[in-house]
Amino acid sequence: MSILSERITNGLQLALLALGLTGIIGLVNLPVNNTSQAYVSAAFVLMLMVILFIYKRTSASSEYALTVLRMLCMSISVYMIFRYLIWRAEYTIGGYGVISLIAGLLLFVTEIYAASYSMLGFFVSFYPRQRKSPALPADAELPVVDVLVPTYNEPEEILEITLLGATNIDYPKGKLFVHLLDDGGTDDRCQNPKISDASQQRRARLLSLCQRVGAIYHTRMHNDNAKAGNINAALNGLEGDLILIIDADHVPAKAILRETVGFLLKDPLCAVVQTPHSFINPDPIEKNLDIMHDSPPETELFQQYIQSGLDGWGASFFCGSAAVIRRSMLMEVGGIQTDTLTEDVETAMMLHSKGYHSVFLNKSLVVGLQPETVTSFIQQRIRWAQGAIQILQVKNPLRLKGLKLTQRIAYVTSFSYWFFPYARLVNMLAPSMFLLFGIMIYNATAWQYAIYGVPYFIATWIYSDLAYGKVRWPLASDVYEMVQAPLASIMLFGTLLRPGKRSFKVTPKGEHLGEDFISSAAKVQVVFFTIVFISLLVGIWRWFSHPGERPQLIFTMLWEIINLIIMLATLVVMFERKQVRGSYRVAIPLDMPATMEMNGKSIAVRVDDLSVNGARLQYKEELIFDKINNNQLVTLNIVDSKASKTMVSFIVEIIYQSGGWLGARFVYQDLAEKRAVVDFMYGNAKRLEDRLEKRRGRKSFAAAYAYFIYKTTQGGVIFLRHMWRASSRWIRGRAALILDALTKKMGFSEKQAQRVRNPRNLS
Repeated sequence: MSILSERITNGLQLALLALGLTGIIGLVNLPVNNTSQAYVSAAFVLMLMVILFIYKRTSASSEYALTVLRMLCMSISVYMIFRYLIWRAEYTIGGYGVISLIAGLLLFVTEIYAASYSMLGFFVSFYPRQRKSPALPADAELPVVDVLVPTYNEPEEILEITLLGATNIDYPKGKLFVHLLDDGGTDDRCQNPKISDASQQRRARLLSLCQRVGAIYHTRMHNDNAKAGNINAALNGLEGDLILIIDADHVPAKAILRETVGFLLKDPLCAVVQTPHSFINPDPIEKNLDIMHDSPPETELFQQYIQSGLDGWGASFFCGSAAVIRRSMLMEVGGIQTDTLTEDVETAMMLHSKGYHSVFLNKSLVVGLQPETVTSFIQQRIRWAQGAIQILQVKNPLRLKGLKLTQRIAYVTSFSYWFFPYARLVNMLAPSMFLLFGIMIYNATAWQYAIYGVPYFIATWIYSDLAYGKVRWPLASDVYEMVQAPLASIMLFGTLLRPGKRSFKVTPKGEHLGEDFISSAAKVQVVFFTIVFISLLVGIWRWFSHPGERPQLIFTMLWEIINLIIMLATLVVMFERKQVRGSYRVAIPLDMPATMEMNGKSIAVRVDDLSVNGARLQYKEELIFDKINNNQLVTLNIVDSKASKTMVSFIVEIIYQSGGWLGARFVYQDLAEKRAVVDFMYGNAKRLEDRLEKRRGRKSFAAAYAYFIYKTTQGGVIFLRHMWRASSRWIRGRAALILDALTKKMGFSEKQAQRVRNPRNLS
């Protein structure tokens, strides 16, 4: 699409949106009584269900039909939202004293925020853009690309995999240079008496690593401006036209430059091409709820769908990694920006303000690591939230010169999301205000809520299912937000008061959890759970003791039951599961066959999982265990089932046998063999996409709730078992201390004291 046609398309879309919104507002303001509204709501809900039914059965290639259905669903949803808010404002707030009025207004403000964000979400998802990579010229005409891998404290093992993946990229020799930017071995750190030895050793190890893999080692004098400063310090010494930025724990596919460079060659005003971030390991919510293998990744809503929607408005932005950037344009805006904690989005906004373009290519071409623990996860998300609030205050996109209207709306939409902690906490506590204290914050009967509230709820859910249902199920966002909300609300309040620059903390990656434990973030969640649980008990009491409140109690109790499900899931998330590994595993599709060559025989096996250290294998035919010896070396051939040929062969050592399973460890003769393993695991973008696609799929509202209730119950049993064991150990420990104290006070000998401690061993 040309620049002119893109502007015309965006203009027509804005005009259509404005015209539709005007008509909806006029329709909303028509006076109707409750009975008429009930018929209207029922009719619109039925229409939405029909639209969703047709949408799910329409081919993805029928782009025009899908757009029309999406617009119809959006229009009805907007009507439902406005009708609900008008009813709420006119009839449901106040009338029961000052406290009731204040609490009611606070809840209404959060609903306005949620409705406004939904409206902005409609805008973002109005025109999702799916791009295809342009053809590339001959290799001799391709520009030089510098791959930058900034690092601070990541282990050498993680960096080795990243550098091997980067040097494996399919690009002409002499035009690809991989740079490791080491901020953990700066001159300042090497001269600091407290950390000089560790820093000097790190510098020496990473320098040696770069020499082995074919990368270029960089460091600098100071650690100014964290990751942004690290990249900026290297920019002036580069000669390439383009740079590819890869986080230290991200591994690129071989095709990443072949897929992205064409956009920059085709459009001289294109500054950045961003690709999605995909992950090899579960985040702590996925891990602790055990939902990684059968539910969509939480990050895909933004990484796949929202970025595509932003791209439709010319507003997709740089996400810090997996992006190719034109170096000259980056230098023009002063390099990676350093005024906020989200330097990537800030940089994209400055590039857009200069009139430069961005592209989002919806192909997973990089796989990385997510935080392992709940506290690390919350720390990462708080940093994103603080950075977004800082940008709104320091470089407000509504005032920044050079941005187009659509870009201003898109940036405000993205940043305003991070106010969710306050809305989430208010919605969690609001029903308790009525159930515990009788404060009427929502003055409506169950029948009135059924006419206005339920259709609004159904409309927003149906549009969400239609637009994002393959990657975001009901309840998923609620649990993720509640995990973050208590601590994030405190930190964001500090940022709102003092938006100045804050220290950048690197999110821990590659953590090894040696034992089960309860996260330190659990204490505040226990408080919220207790409030919700007691509120439900009091609500049951109110049902029988205050019959006049039953019209309000019906939907308030249902609301609180949903809150209880969310809180139960959140508590299960707070129980960190033991997870010790030498390296991260990639789940290979189950139909990927392999053969194991040993003792002159070829035995069919299946690769269950794979890491750079080894694999777990399952037999496909009977095998006599005693013919396999631990520490035996065998050849593992992974087979392409479609072409019936061996894709790759590895020498592995058998390290354990258990019930039809074998554990195998790779035996590397040289770096080339490890490079081949990294290439097999990470190099094939199609294999990565297949793995992600296995997790995508829609679930109905009821099925999603049933799924999370099941997973929460399953995790809750494990959590209670852990608590019982921990409590038993604590009681036994305390009892032993008391017995020791008593026996000493009574003058018992050591032998007598032992008999008291172990009465069964009387002999």
